[in-house]
Amino acid sequence: MILRHWDPFTELNRVDDAFGRIWRGRVSTYSLPVDVLRGEDEMVIRASVPGIAPEDIEVTVDQGVLTIAGSTETERDGEASDYLLRERSAGRFSRSVRLPASVDADKAETSYERGVVTVSLPKSEAARKKRLEIKVSAN
Repeated sequence: MILRHWDPFTELNRVDDAFGRIWRGRVSTYSLPVDVLRGEDEMVIRASVPGIAPEDIEVTVDQGVLTIAGSTETERDGEASDYLLRERSAGRFSRSVRLPASVDADKAETSYERGVVTVSLPKSEAARKKRLEIKVSAN
């Protein structure tokens, strides 16, 4: 026999989600896992969006906040299908990241490869590290 820790809040969230879909017509929303990397000349954000076509993904920057959003449809296997386990999320997804003032959002570039959206944001010229020359006076 395996003992499991029971978390009442997990159960309440499941019930609320089920009633939300049934009674309020609410679309469930889930968050994307992201990696944020800071390089010397750019900031890179990668979001995992497995199984989602690039045309179903929207990337926006508004007032210093980068948002990656979209939606997926629930697969309909017919009324006769009884799932033994269903963990894959469906519905709207969204993830927002506040950008530092040092990046130039107007020069952002996006790419999609094997279920990963990559957004590259170069640092502005003013924010880049500069090496200053030391002048030696002749005394």
